[in-house]
Amino acid sequence: MNPSEFILFGSTHILTLIFIFGISFGFSFYIKDSYDSSKYSTFESTLGYLLIFNELLKPFYLIALGEGAYRWTNTIPLHACHISSYATGLFLLTRNQKYFDFAYFWGFGGGTMALLTPDIELTFPDLDFITLFSGHGLLFFALVYIVFVLKQNITFNSYKNALKFSFLILPIAYLINVIVGGDPGFEANLWYLMKAPAGESLLSFFPDPPLHIIPLFPLVMFVFFLLYLPFHLKNKTQ
Repeated sequence: MNPSEFILFGSTHILTLIFIFGISFGFSFYIKDSYDSSKYSTFESTLGYLLIFNELLKPFYLIALGEGAYRWTNTIPLHACHISSYATGLFLLTRNQKYFDFAYFWGFGGGTMALLTPDIELTFPDLDFITLFSGHGLLFFALVYIVFVLKQNITFNSYKNALKFSFLILPIAYLINVIVGGDPGFEANLWYLMKAPAGESLLSFFPDPPLHIIPLFPLVMFVFFLLYLPFHLKNKTQ
């Protein structure tokens, strides 16, 4: 079966979102009141390793199965959502708050945006469709689990850490893009600093990369603050 053009918020897209959101919230709300850390420790470790190794192995199976659409130059697994998956996995394995600080804001902020406006051109069963929704869906599932089952907290320092890490990573990502380069159509484009995503997305309303960072970062700060706000209100009432 040959995949057809991906339609933003078409029936396939909406059903996929319902499946991801339903499994994520359904599972976490089902077990959160009876959660036992010893009972779920193996599950959490497995989920952590799965998040990390899925991203590390993705370039290999994209190149192997992508029918020439991928090379190592455009499969470097260091996009914001890749790093969010690593950070989420490392948090599940170590419980280090700083990993969750980055994972929470970029995973929910950027990861959810990727689910809503995916950078793909073809629908299921295209390889890009499967890898994007499985990877971002797994990340969303893990973050919902951490927030509602593990009840991990977010503070204003978490908000500041997420912005600080972003400022530090952005120039590194841009430098990697420039050094790696790549043939036309296969260029390194970490954090979409070299060109906008192929599909419809929020970046369509901003200047061409990398100048889109100038108006985009204030928006990122605002979105991150909105994500911090529920924890601020909760902590204030306790």
